[in-house]
Amino acid sequence: MSSLNARFAFFIIAVSAVLCFSQENSRQGASATGVAAGRDEAGRVVQPVGASSVALLPPTSPDQRQAFRDNVKDLYFGFNRGDLTDDDKATLKKDAEWLKAHPDVAFTIEGDADERGDVVYNVFLSDQRALETRDALVKLGVPESRILYATGWGKLYPVCNESNESCWSQNRRSHLAPWPPEDLSKRAETASIPDFGFYGLHTGSGE
Repeated sequence: MSSLNARFAFFIIAVSAVLCFSQENSRQGASATGVAAGRDEAGRVVQPVGASSVALLPPTSPDQRQAFRDNVKDLYFGFNRGDLTDDDKATLKKDAEWLKAHPDVAFTIEGDADERGDVVYNVFLSDQRALETRDALVKLGVPESRILYATGWGKLYPVCNESNESCWSQNRRSHLAPWPPEDLSKRAETASIPDFGFYGLHTGSGE
C-alpha cells in the first residue's frame, strides 16, 4: 500500500498548503476575475470565500429517483483499499450507461469507510474512493458537470452499525445518489460521531 500511503502524505501536505495560502489566493482571484473559482488538488471546484453561491438545481423527480436507485449501484472496497476491482468496473459500466441515458439527472458520490482506524486517514481513504469512482465515470463518458460533488465522509455515515466484517464490508463503499441527497437531517441525527483522540497522524492502515 506504499502508493496509497504516499498519496495520504501528499494529502496532508496539500491541506497544510491550502490552509496557508487559500486566503491570499482567494483575494488575488477575486481581484482578478471578480468571483473566480479555483480547483483543489483533486480537480474539484473551490469557490472563493465571499463569492455568491450558485443557483440551486431542481430536485430529482420521485420517479427518476426510484429509477436511479434501481439502476445505479454502489461500489464496495476491500480493507484499506481505494482502487477499483474488475467487479467495480463492471458495475460502473452499467451505472454509466444508465446515467448517460438520463442526462437530466444530477448526482453525488459519497466515499465511506468502516469504523476502524484514524479519523483523518479514513477521511482521506474514503475521499480516494469517491474520486476513483468519479474519474472512472468521467472516462466512461458521464459529464463531470453532472457530478455535483465527490467527497469522502470517513466513518461518519455508516449503513450498518455492528462491529464485524459483514457490517464493515457494507460501509467501505462509494455511494451514488440523485440530487439532492435524501434525509440529510435524519442522517445528521444518527451519524456516527468519531472520536477525535486518534493517536496522532500516521500513514498506516485505515478501513
